[in-house]
Amino acid sequence: MNAWTALRLAVAAGAMTLTAAAEERLDFRTRILPILTKAGCNSGQCHGAAVGQGGFKLSLLGYDPVQDYLNITRERGGRRMDAESPARSLLLRKATDQLDHDGGRRIKPDSEAYRTLVKWLGAGAAFGPPDLRVTAIEVEPPDLLLPSPGQTAQLRVTARLSDATQEDVSALALYSTNDDAVAEVKSSGLVTVRDCGSTSIMVRYAGQVVAARVAVPFGEDELKVDFVPRNFIDEAVLAELRRLRLPPSPLSDDAEFLRRVFLDLIGRLPTAAEARAFLREPPSDGKRSRLIAALTEREEFVDFWTMKFGDWLLIGGKRGGELPTRTYHAWVRKELAQRRPLDQMVRDLLLAQGDPAKVGPANFYTLASDPRDLGEYVGSMFLGTQIACARCHAHPADRWTQDDYHAFAAYFARITQKDGRVTIAERGEVEHPKTHQPMTARPLGGAPGPPDAHDPRAPLAEWLVAGDNPLFARNLVNRVWKHLLGRGLVEPVDDLRPTNPPANPALLDALAASFVQHGFDLRRLVREIAGSRTYQLASLPTPANRRDERLFSHAYLKPLPAQVLADAVAQVTGVPDTFPGTPAGTRAVQLIGAQTPSPALDVLGRCPRERTCETAARPGGGLAQALHLINGSTINGKLREAVQTLQSRHLTGPALLDELYLRALSRPPTAAERTAWEPQLATDAEAVEDLLWALLNSREFSLNH
Repeated sequence: MNAWTALRLAVAAGAMTLTAAAEERLDFRTRILPILTKAGCNSGQCHGAAVGQGGFKLSLLGYDPVQDYLNITRERGGRRMDAESPARSLLLRKATDQLDHDGGRRIKPDSEAYRTLVKWLGAGAAFGPPDLRVTAIEVEPPDLLLPSPGQTAQLRVTARLSDATQEDVSALALYSTNDDAVAEVKSSGLVTVRDCGSTSIMVRYAGQVVAARVAVPFGEDELKVDFVPRNFIDEAVLAELRRLRLPPSPLSDDAEFLRRVFLDLIGRLPTAAEARAFLREPPSDGKRSRLIAALTEREEFVDFWTMKFGDWLLIGGKRGGELPTRTYHAWVRKELAQRRPLDQMVRDLLLAQGDPAKVGPANFYTLASDPRDLGEYVGSMFLGTQIACARCHAHPADRWTQDDYHAFAAYFARITQKDGRVTIAERGEVEHPKTHQPMTARPLGGAPGPPDAHDPRAPLAEWLVAGDNPLFARNLVNRVWKHLLGRGLVEPVDDLRPTNPPANPALLDALAASFVQHGFDLRRLVREIAGSRTYQLASLPTPANRRDERLFSHAYLKPLPAQVLADAVAQVTGVPDTFPGTPAGTRAVQLIGAQTPSPALDVLGRCPRERTCETAARPGGGLAQALHLINGSTINGKLREAVQTLQSRHLTGPALLDELYLRALSRPPTAAERTAWEPQLATDAEAVEDLLWALLNSREFSLNH
């Protein structure tokens, strides 16, 4: 152990702290370091940078108080402090810009922060009790509703310390807004709302984080709407819409609902015959509920959700060999077909061992070999939590520290890939990068369970999928909600943290509670959401709710996934795609991995499964996709054969027009569309091909609405 490490450990143990003035406690961790953080001294642009600035380094946002204390008081012979003449301390003269300082003035000489630093230095610059720390912070008000733009409100932040005391730290907390178009916040915590809508203010102090929700109603009058809730989802949504005086759109008509629910639940369009039968039946809640239930029982439901899980679990990216990918895909499909609860599926993934070519879940551990990378994957996929920042420093927007990060990674320290098998080694550990001490495995935000000598992942699996884990169920329902509604209650879906609160916290909590109560049943969750009036609202916004992008006052437009779009073209034209190495008739959603050659799917934006496609920019799309659909083989190569098939059925005039619209858009043509197309179909032999091309290139076709 070198002398510097010994000194660090002595400070951490309390053996090297000096004595501060008895009349006022001036602890470094809880009183002094927050002043430097508030001043920006330890920000990433200043001394908190990876290599510091000007020969002086502090930990980013104060995540390592002991090292910061040593750097200030001991480094370079203690030249940064002067106990005899505190005001002449280099630390203060630089911060006040009395000496040349690239960061400029950070602390005003007449400020309370300056006076506190002078007192601390003059009293001997104590570290203070080593165990004293801020354990939590609270913000008041936690939910701020201001009547109109231009209004202001002051946030008050209280810190709770480990010695059971509490302090008002509003002046030293850090504040930032998640959407400055809706609300801005000053360094003092004064919030000014700029526009209608909702956002949140992130508050950080001494390594603790919290958020205050801020909203401004969209209207002035009390909301009166014809919106009868069908379940707890609608009740939670309606409560938020009333609070923000945001009227919902009317219910979608049967044609819009039919197309939406087919695409969302089974990833394919209804046939023309299915559309005719559904639209012929009088509108009712009952027939919609029956359709939802029937769709969740179809084989296509399993195919489509297997594809969704493949994207989520990154099945068959470049890391996966052909046989292991097939085994993994087959396992996921079997689990979904047999209605395996999702908590049990995830438990099997976490505890998997064996040959990935024979044991499907073992492929999860081929995503990475470093236990730190595996910890990040598990945090993102199964907890909706980003912990990567904490590998090097405390997370700037969450509560995770380096200790949390490496203790979580320690669960995977004994995972090895030897002779093509995933196994548990007899030894393996993760060291803390600063102390170089082996870490004891500990779950994120939870207490470690009893260790398992055979498999250290066992207590992790039990904790992670437990019904009272606040992250697991919320992560899963948020992902399903995003697929069905077009955006998550929390966005991005893998960033559930206190400073990124849900658009509707009560709804997310209720969905998670229901999901746990009913045994993590995917089909039931899908039926619950799709059966809500919220899901079934029209996509056309009203003048009063057209600005809403997160409160679900109307259905949001969703681009069709690449595989679904390709299959939809094949279904409408009646000309199936062919994929190398697959049986004839294989649909794009049934492809096993992401490496099956298909230039069309690539340009349409299929997920390459190298990283999550739920939060990253979607590959493909844009101008390349538009040009491909206009000129490429996906549509144009099928038109002539499609028209010949239609002609063989001797469909003409209005019947042909109805058939094309029902196939492509799941609705009959409007009166205006009939007027425009019926004369052309009667006189122009190529009009059928032109109409079909126009339908397949329309936004109405390429979007789920």
